Formats: sequence, structure tokens, C-alpha cells
Amino acid sequence: MAGQAGGPPTNPIEMGMPDKVSVVSRLQKNPLYHEAFTKLFGSQIFTKPSMVYAAMTECIAAFEATNYFSPFDSKYDRYLKGKYQLTDQEELGRTLFFSKQFTNCNLCHQLKRLPGAEKETFSNYEYHNIGVPINEKVRLVNGKGLRHIDRGLLENPKVDNFEASGKFKVPTLRNVAVTGPYMHNGVFKDLRTVVLFYNKYNSKSEKRQINPETGHIWRQPEVKENVSVKELKTGPAMDDKRIDALVAFMATLTDKRYEHLLK
Repeated sequence: MAGQAGGPPTNPIEMGMPDKVSVVSRLQKNPLYHEAFTKLFGSQIFTKPSMVYAAMTECIAAFEATNYFSPFDSKYDRYLKGKYQLTDQEELGRTLFFSKQFTNCNLCHQLKRLPGAEKETFSNYEYHNIGVPINEKVRLVNGKGLRHIDRGLLENPKVDNFEASGKFKVPTLRNVAVTGPYMHNGVFKDLRTVVLFYNKYNSKSEKRQINPETGHIWRQPEVKENVSVKELKTGPAMDDKRIDALVAFMATLTDKRYEHLLK
């Protein structure tokens, strides 16, 4: 298995990912895709899997560049344009989020150089190990078992540096309030729990060492090595008012078309 003594897998099938041939086969069997690919890339497009895969990648990239994919029309975006007034709680959360003194949020979730820049994606796209515990419920149903260790970036066969172990790409916070469960393995159900998880690194309070979703002490990191301690321990511990304010601010990052999903 990946991550065990035998080392990371060396092919996409072993990693649980479809190979190029199977993906191309599925595309070719769909009449709509077959017609569209042939029209866009020529009648010979399906003669080589690598050509189809490259064309598929180009199409996805083109879609991701559209305003439909990234409309930037959330309450936060409208606030930047003077079309929405943040509530007092949302404003406090915004101030805390971009602060370099009171939180560590922007260390990983700010791409633009200056706070308040338009079209902020809220990820610096780096890789970090933040000490996320195993999602035992998922492991019991996906066949991996509790002894398996998910090494994150190190599972990539092209990566052989052990310092990559346990690291995952920093996700965007766009639509984060409506896209639970959270963390790379879905171990937390609630967004507030995520903030509390981060806060535990800076709090000495016994209360803050308890996962509210389980009622027990936060479980140990799945990968104990390479935890980004410097980033995680930046800033002071937060009280409930500030924690709730951060959650409220992150809700303002929801695309307008999904705002009806907010609790």
C-alpha cells in the first residue's frame, strides 16, 4: 500500500487514480465528448491517449479561466466594490484574517501582496503539513485501514524528498462555508471546528485542547514529521468572539449563486 514500508506507489493505478488510457476510453465512449473533441482538435485526436489527455487538460484550463468558474461576486467581492456593507462581525473577521499580529490566516491563505486586493483566491498554493489526524470513519470503509499512512505530497511518484511527507496543497477559501466536510480527508464536519483546530496550537487552555465534534482531545497528526509549526504557532490564542468573527468572514467568500446554501 502507498505510504507503507514499500514506499510510495509508482503508477497512477496503484495510487487509485485512473490512467490516461482509461480516461480517454471513457471520453471516447461519450458521443457528446467524441463529437466536441473531434471538432476542436481534429479527426486524429483519439489515435493517441497522450493527445487526448493534453486536449482534455487544455479544455479544463480554458473553463477555469472563465467568469463562470471564478465569478468573484461574493459578499466580500461586492464589499470591495462598495456594493455590500459588512456586518460588524464580518468586519472584525476581515480585520483579523488579514492581520499579521492577531492571526496566522494570511500566511497561507493570501496570494496577493496587499490585503483587500481584488480577485484574491485565498491560497498561496504552497504545501504544508498542519497536523491533521486520521479520519477513522473513512478508513474503515475505503479499504485502507487504520495502519495505512497518507503521506500526502510524498505519494506523488515524482516526489522523493521525505520532507514532503504529510504535506497537502493549501486550498482556496472560496466557498469554504458551503463545501464541508473539511481538511483533505474530511475529518471535520464544521468550519468552526477547523478554526478551533488551528487555535489549539496557540492556546494553553484545556478547553481548547478538546475537539467539540468528538468531546475528546484532538487526535495526534497522521504524519507527525514536517508539521509547519512556525506558521501554525504564529499569533496569539483567540477567544470565542474572534473565532466566530473569522467564521463569519469566511462565509462572505461564498459565490452569490451559492449564498442560499449558507446556514
